[in-house]
Amino acid sequence: MRRIVVAVVVAMFGLSGGVSAQQQIEGTVVSTKMTACDMKPGSCEGNMVVDTKGAAGQVTIKVQKGTVIKHGDGHLFLPGTKGRMVAITYLESKGEKVAQSIEVKAQKP
Repeated sequence: MRRIVVAVVVAMFGLSGGVSAQQQIEGTVVSTKMTACDMKPGSCEGNMVVDTKGAAGQVTIKVQKGTVIKHGDGHLFLPGTKGRMVAITYLESKGEKVAQSIEVKAQKP
């Protein structure tokens, strides 16, 4: 019975908010566009285009204020991700992919 209630609540949330479940994508950042930044980690917003080298091709990801870009033990600003491999967890909302977390991956030799 509890599973049914949970399933119904999850379905209602997904339908009412227009937000899908979290998904993940990895690839190389080919371009970034910053629309605002307070010059402290997690304060930049804009978007990035990620080349997945797969069926998805190039994907545009919206980056909102509050999204911290992790790089090892530190952080990067949005423009610093260009040319780097990233792993992004995102939600799809109103037809846009919105980053929830961004991690810069170590480059492979």
